[in-house]
Amino acid sequence: MQYMYLFAPILVLLANCGFALETDRTQPIRIQADAAMVDENQGASVYRGNVIIRQGTLEVTADEVEIYTTDSAVIQIIAKMDKDSEKLARYRQQMNKDADMVEADARKITYLVQEERLHLSGDARLQQVEDIFTGELLYYDLARGIVNLSSSGGSDRVNMTITPKTAQDK
Repeated sequence: MQYMYLFAPILVLLANCGFALETDRTQPIRIQADAAMVDENQGASVYRGNVIIRQGTLEVTADEVEIYTTDSAVIQIIAKMDKDSEKLARYRQQMNKDADMVEADARKITYLVQEERLHLSGDARLQQVEDIFTGELLYYDLARGIVNLSSSGGSDRVNMTITPKTAQDK
């Protein structure tokens, strides 16, 4: 019974996602972590240590994942890596039946569930099909497909690789 409390915030999460594959919502949710702490009174849960969350095509991996809920609905997921880690937190999901994947990597990924937005900070990288966007900060509107990039203000610049559509893609 105690395991149900660990998974309750996640169960609500993907029931609300309208932009991904319809079949993702009906798939079982699997969470792996070295430790978990759930505070239902505060609407917060924290998973630590090689966290892997999967449901259908959705996958989130990080050293730590925080999930915040309000009125039994997930409002925010924060996936982040330890400051000494060489790896990045990762989000990936198939967005449609044509196998268009969205993959995102960053030191910290904030997923605003109800707003259908990803905020990436620290070595941010987003790839959608063959288009790649990189910068220090990246904001992605999943529902509208809008990417907003910025650098850290130093000598770093934002980078984009846009692949033209061919006649076959249209």
